[in-house]
Amino acid sequence: MTVLAIEHTSFTDTHVTVTAVVDEMRLLYRATRFEPEEWTAALCQATIELDPEEPIPLDEDGFCSYLDQLDPQWQVLSPDDI
Repeated sequence: MTVLAIEHTSFTDTHVTVTAVVDEMRLLYRATRFEPEEWTAALCQATIELDPEEPIPLDEDGFCSYLDQLDPQWQVLSPDDI
C-alpha cells in the first residue's frame, strides 16, 4: 500500500494514530471475465507504536515514506467514522 496523503495525526507518549489516504484499499470494480478487479484509494486509519530511538520525519512526504516502510495494518474508514 502507498500512503498518498496524511489527513490527521495524533500522538501519545508511545503511539501515533494516523488518518491517511492510502492507495489500493477500496474495491472499485469486481473482476469480470474480461477485466481484472480494480482497486482505488480510501481514507484509512492505523495506530503505530513509536520507537523512541527512531526519529519520525516531520514533513508530509517523508512521513508518507516512513509509513510505507512500516506497512501498518490500515483500516478503511466508513463514512460514519469520519
